[in-house]
Amino acid sequence: MLKTPILKKSHIGDAIAGIVTVFGIDILIIFIALWLNTLSPIFMSVVFSIGLIQLIYVVPLLRWSVKRRVKGFSKGVLFGAMAIATINFGCFLVTFKFFSSGAR
Repeated sequence: MLKTPILKKSHIGDAIAGIVTVFGIDILIIFIALWLNTLSPIFMSVVFSIGLIQLIYVVPLLRWSVKRRVKGFSKGVLFGAMAIATINFGCFLVTFKFFSSGAR
């Protein structure tokens, strides 16, 4: 008989905390990029590359949570980062298709 992994209630709370942490940091980065956009339009590119910018803080968060053995938080950080990266990739594809179709 196969054993299914059972998540403890503490893991679910930790996972939610990890997801909220990633989303919160992403929202903060977007607001900073929008604020810096008033100085130079180059900072708007940060919004379009948020999936790559996540590596700056997701990797240290994962190392910290693995070192502290907070498995639920690690899973939440990974899930949140993958969700944002997937959304970012989808937006990239839509934008790429828009510009490659010769829209004027």
